[in-house]
Amino acid sequence: MFTLIMEYIYRQLLKYDENWCDTMCFFNPYTDPFDAMYSQKVPMFDKQAHNMYPRFNFVYDKLWVCKSQGLKCGNLELMSDNNDIKYPIFIKPRWGHLSASSKNCFKIKSHEELLKYKHLKDMMWSEYIDGKEYMTDYVMLNGKIIFQASYEYSKEQYGYIDKWKYISNTNEPIDKIDNWVKEYMIGYSGILNIQMRDDKIIEVGLRPARGGAYLQSTDNVKIIEMINSVY
Repeated sequence: MFTLIMEYIYRQLLKYDENWCDTMCFFNPYTDPFDAMYSQKVPMFDKQAHNMYPRFNFVYDKLWVCKSQGLKCGNLELMSDNNDIKYPIFIKPRWGHLSASSKNCFKIKSHEELLKYKHLKDMMWSEYIDGKEYMTDYVMLNGKIIFQASYEYSKEQYGYIDKWKYISNTNEPIDKIDNWVKEYMIGYSGILNIQMRDDKIIEVGLRPARGGAYLQSTDNVKIIEMINSVY
């Protein structure tokens, strides 16, 4: 309930974001121009990226992503009432290109609590990963990692929404995640966004985080020019 309330408040406040930034003379990375702009060939949204990369859009199947790491997981609709699943578990929409933000994402502490959500369609469950959250934007060319930008999340969160992200060239991705990328993204050219808890991947996208605003906010023109050259 707390998460739903915070999401509602966030959406209400978001309507005033642009006017607030204009009034306070704050730079708005979603509306104000940067020194370097992305090529129109760079996909910014999951549906667009899913259609653009039919060979690699299997990463939008979150159930497959869990299975590829050997995590305990399954289809929520097929879960039997008689099971030996260890709680807590986490449930969420299965298809990353068809879902948005943290809608229908819940930590489930018991089988009785789970029954409230068994009617939801296209949902999956996985073991609950109680760890720190990170995110990395990889830039790849023919399956090779040529650049990465890793983001550190704040420990404080409003539900599943972090207060801030820290961007630095000293942030390094996790070796285990690098190895997963090299194993499954052979031949891929473009941006690969990976969200993780500790060293376990929870979501993958074939586009940059936040419509590329984080990368542009580094004020490093050469990064954007490199990305455009890849596409």
